[in-house]
Amino acid sequence: MIVEILLALLGLVILLLLLPFSYSLSFEKWKLEIRISLLLGLISKRKTFSLHDEEASAEGEDSEKALEELDAALDALEARVKGREESSAEGNPIEKAAPLEMGKEEKRKEVPFSEKKSFREEEISNSGEKKGPSYLSQICFALENGLAERFLESLSLLIAHGFPRTLEFKGGLGLGDPMPTGVLCGMVYSFLPKAAEEIRWNYVDKECTLTGKSEGRLIPLYVLYILIKLALSKPAREFWHFRQGGNDNG
Repeated sequence: MIVEILLALLGLVILLLLLPFSYSLSFEKWKLEIRISLLLGLISKRKTFSLHDEEASAEGEDSEKALEELDAALDALEARVKGREESSAEGNPIEKAAPLEMGKEEKRKEVPFSEKKSFREEEISNSGEKKGPSYLSQICFALENGLAERFLESLSLLIAHGFPRTLEFKGGLGLGDPMPTGVLCGMVYSFLPKAAEEIRWNYVDKECTLTGKSEGRLIPLYVLYILIKLALSKPAREFWHFRQGGNDNG
């Protein structure tokens, strides 16, 4: 009975992982909306991001004015303090104290240079902790043992699997200069020719009235398979062992 229940739960989990979930991205000026749906839209989650907030910009301007006023007040206070110090120094000159001479007994107690330890040496000796390799050495090791190549291959598989099936752009776009606008137009038509068919390019003035929408889907089981395959590969095991402070034998 218990085995049957476990098999049923396992089959349910696999079925849920096989069901694709779709995503859609829609944006307009200063606004981005992301929607994720599962079970043909029965379960959906929507999130909207505002890329420009007028209240936040107003608060930023107020804070800049307050900082400028504070700097001016501090400068005035510093000038007053300097003026008082100069006036007091002119009225009551202070004699410079002669440097104290070290006595014979104190000279004897002086520790020789060979017995002194720098602060860095004491810190290293007292800590006693084994530090792992640096980030630069980790990157070099990942490039040498092939982990970087495996990571790029897995990333390309994920991008190809979840690339948007529909990608649309509408509206006008201009950078205010014909040359960069033309370069951007050529790049867009080179990489996304169908998506850029309805873009109206403005080569004279600055304009950004674009609206866009993209839709795609992902199968969780396939994504999990790619990630597990990357994590269990020999280069990944060697990199983990190297990061823990061992040698490069995985």
